[in-house]
Amino acid sequence: MTVGYGARAGGGFSLGSLDLLDPQRAFDVVAITAKAMEGMGESEKDAWLTLPHASFDLVIMNPPFTRDTGHEASKIGVSNPMFAAFGSKEAEQREMSKAAQRLLRGTAAHGNAGEASAFLVLADRKLKLGGTLALVMPLSLMSGEAWEESRQLLRKAYSDLILVSIAGAKDDALSFSADTGMGECLVVARKMKGESQRATFVVLNERPSSTMTGLSAATQLQQLKKNGIRKLEDGPVGGSLLHFGSDVIGYAMDAPLPDRGHWNLARIRDGALAQVAYHMANRSVLWLPGMANQIAIPTGITVLSAIGKVGPYHMDVNGDTPDGRIRGPFRIEAVSHGAAPTYPILWAHDAKRERCMEFEADSEGIIRQGRDATEDRLAREKANAIWATASHCHFNRDFRFNSQSTAMQFSSRKTIGGMAWPSIILANAEQEKVLTLWGNSTLGLLLHWWYVNKQQAGRGRSGVASLPWMPVLNVSNLPAETFDKAGAIFDEMKDKDLRPVNEIARDPIRAEIDARLATELLGFPPELVAPDGPLALLRQKLALEPSITGSKSLC
Repeated sequence: MTVGYGARAGGGFSLGSLDLLDPQRAFDVVAITAKAMEGMGESEKDAWLTLPHASFDLVIMNPPFTRDTGHEASKIGVSNPMFAAFGSKEAEQREMSKAAQRLLRGTAAHGNAGEASAFLVLADRKLKLGGTLALVMPLSLMSGEAWEESRQLLRKAYSDLILVSIAGAKDDALSFSADTGMGECLVVARKMKGESQRATFVVLNERPSSTMTGLSAATQLQQLKKNGIRKLEDGPVGGSLLHFGSDVIGYAMDAPLPDRGHWNLARIRDGALAQVAYHMANRSVLWLPGMANQIAIPTGITVLSAIGKVGPYHMDVNGDTPDGRIRGPFRIEAVSHGAAPTYPILWAHDAKRERCMEFEADSEGIIRQGRDATEDRLAREKANAIWATASHCHFNRDFRFNSQSTAMQFSSRKTIGGMAWPSIILANAEQEKVLTLWGNSTLGLLLHWWYVNKQQAGRGRSGVASLPWMPVLNVSNLPAETFDKAGAIFDEMKDKDLRPVNEIARDPIRAEIDARLATELLGFPPELVAPDGPLALLRQKLALEPSITGSKSLC
């Protein structure tokens, strides 16, 4: 049996990864070996001379996560951090980067996903049909935009897929590695022909404290797979629990894999919340913990792209092209007190200012002057195009659940969406008011949290490119008379301060939004919003989620 190992080595391309390059190139490369189990015992073999593609029975990797980007390089002062290991000179780094770009073109690897996505490609190339893959990956594999093709590779070419994440409340508690300090997941799968429709998701409460704990969890998981694991579609009953002694250490849940998009079941400690979110997003049904299936409520949920558009990426508002020319037509300036900006922009966060649902632009855009007449004309044309995306509704794309209060925002004047608050453009301001109200309700927050990338403790991120697929209330299908009611409710509630999301269980304003939205606008029964009813329980469950609280407790 041939087994390949890959591991971190100084943050650069190492061990298995140089197999992507031509060994006869003019610069020196580090020898790559793999262990082979043979009749006379274990031996080492030169991987690229003796082990061609599709020859490994088992590939185990814990690759580095470095990204081959200018931003990553500037942070650490290295020309090309992906290829800086083993004392490589800058010229060698450039050569290896060019070779990798050429050889990875058309594969699942993505520069913004980083080096780990290239290692996944390498592992897939080396693994034979029927072989087993075992990787440590960034948690973003499950819900990051740049990881879409990696998810497609796993879904289309692997079976018996198991993904393990940690629900921990601190950045340094989210990883399986000792030195990462960021969210990670374990990926185990068997290479096969044909697509995989489902996967097993395991969420551990914390990183296993010992080998014995990890072995016990793995043994229980294998037994559960034989006996049957609770499914995401089962309703709000949670997953199949894993124990160590008398302590619950996590759960497993069987879930369908979407054709495209996020694998959302990551870092969710209470599996019932995942099941509630799934039924809302995929079956448009509200089925809360404690509710019987027969009284589940039809709920009009769709994806954002079905009812509106998302505004531009922030670099298209304020940014340069690689050759230094104008990409984003605006220079960002702070709004002066008492000023009336021509091009108002919501650019940055200020948690104190953002406690309520309505607040105004913090910046204004000044049209940049081109270096020549042609560039100046193009800048003005771009400014007009960006201004056409201005809206009243904006989305918090980098949401600090344990310090920020609002997931969506309404500005009384149309405003350009910026880096922190991209714009959401619906048919009219009335619809944008309803969507803002929904986005800050507990149900809206649940779907927001379910969808976004929870790579870091207490934070949820969503890029502009993936935002069109976020599940939201279908405000375009509401009866016409609803908008008058919604407008009145919003106007009464818009200036009231909300607590940060980690305090949602003891926030009277959030509870009032929930009650009025549910009963006055959506026609849900009053018992749903009772002080000890299902929505109150949902708020309590969300407030206890480590990915929401981060390092902050409720005390």
